[in-house]
Amino acid sequence: MEHQITVTDIKIRQSVMYITLKPQEALADPKIDLVCRDIDKVSRFPFLPAENKKGFCTASVNLHDLDLKEGDWDITVRSGSSGQIYSTVLGGRIRAKLLLGNYRILKGRHIIFPMGSTGKRFILRCRVRTPYDHFFFRFRDLCIWGICRILRPFMKQRRLWLIYEKYCISAQDNGFYFFRYCMESLPEKEKKHIYFILDKNSAQWDAVRKYKKNVIRFMSFRHIFYMLTANLYAASDSRIHAYVWQPMPNLVSREINRHDILFLQHGVLALKRVENVFGRDGACPVTYFLTSSEFEQKIVAENFGYDTDHAPVLGLARWDVLTDKSRPDRPSILVMPTWRSWLEGREDSVFCSSEYYLTYMHLLKNQELLELLRESGARLIFYIHPKLREFMKDFHADNPRIQLVSFGETALNELIMECSMLITDYSSVCWDFYYQEKPVVFYQFDMELYEQTNGSYIDMKHDLFGDRCTKEPELIETVRDYLRNGFHEKEKYGNMRKKYLPKRDHENCKRIYEYIIKKGY
Repeated sequence: MEHQITVTDIKIRQSVMYITLKPQEALADPKIDLVCRDIDKVSRFPFLPAENKKGFCTASVNLHDLDLKEGDWDITVRSGSSGQIYSTVLGGRIRAKLLLGNYRILKGRHIIFPMGSTGKRFILRCRVRTPYDHFFFRFRDLCIWGICRILRPFMKQRRLWLIYEKYCISAQDNGFYFFRYCMESLPEKEKKHIYFILDKNSAQWDAVRKYKKNVIRFMSFRHIFYMLTANLYAASDSRIHAYVWQPMPNLVSREINRHDILFLQHGVLALKRVENVFGRDGACPVTYFLTSSEFEQKIVAENFGYDTDHAPVLGLARWDVLTDKSRPDRPSILVMPTWRSWLEGREDSVFCSSEYYLTYMHLLKNQELLELLRESGARLIFYIHPKLREFMKDFHADNPRIQLVSFGETALNELIMECSMLITDYSSVCWDFYYQEKPVVFYQFDMELYEQTNGSYIDMKHDLFGDRCTKEPELIETVRDYLRNGFHEKEKYGNMRKKYLPKRDHENCKRIYEYIIKKGY
């Protein structure tokens, strides 16, 4: 059983943070440390010696003097006499103060602030500052929250639906295609209350603007006002993607996390365990969890804690528009690795020395692969996952047959339709290729580590619907075989489609809409 101590107060004076703790029993010579949550960083910094006064323990630390890495830091307490370690949790009073106050320290390009994590656990978060950290936005959002408290009963009668995608920066996934269906297939009366949230800096902004008043600019007054008064969110990611990423504690994000949401997904579940995120008891639980088949619905019911009524089999919205646009005379291969949780937010030096980076850079320079591309006239498109976009500058290719594409630069759906074959590791984009009967090759060079950190819902050594490779020479030979046979899917993989993808009728958006109406939204 974990031992805990409650944090009853936090004060920040310039760069010094003072905390007050209330232990359930007297602590002799307590030692308080900041400990990085990332086990690979192994960083620990002590607070100044704590003082015991009238049953309370106080301590301080000067954060400007510490070399804090980006990420989340736990505050742990050790009893000097017994050696017992305690985790710290936030009391109710201080949680309220963090929502309304301005508890932060600016350090160069970074901002450091206290907040509550899962289970009310007290952490310090260190991240790069954004324009939305300015006091103007914090004050504005607080005012909007107050206005919504008054107008919410009236606004609820409008039955607002808000649709968005990852970081509100793209319009190319299930969120957008469901929104497009609503705009182009529904009568005016039924679609006037349906809106799409998009950042003005998105590569798709100009294209989506044709839907005019049904498109709302990210972080505008209207965006925040509607987020707080909507009846339903429909999104290809969690609620937290509807607002600024990793915000300081505030009333708006707290309110957003209470709204009903239909999780449209951005890929079929199978190759990556995410119940700790999207499960009913996870970090980002949802109200309704869309699934694509009875096979996937069973995964959700057995692992995520949702009953089948809250995990309906509706299909992915973007599949409605999938058509094979690949050209035999201009073949192209999409390489789309997923991200690695152990690399997110790491420094460039660490990332560039990782097996992940070195493996893919070696592949992009493989002379045998480059010669295959030259002989066949094929292109190789390397798509960089959105959570690794900060490392885009570290990827490079010197051959004209290889094209590097970052998230949002080109519509992913178009690439999926135009490319002849996919090389991935554990990305759910493999299902979109499989839906089109295109070959998929799984390059799983680090599966042992991936299984330890992420895990999967299927046996990837026996149940994949494509060739599995663990070494680069094996991958190159597999690519050679598909170039020779004109990128035809192998029969044994095609036979598995009856189990994995029984419905391919291009009516997924219609089913999603009818399900929402059935639920009374």
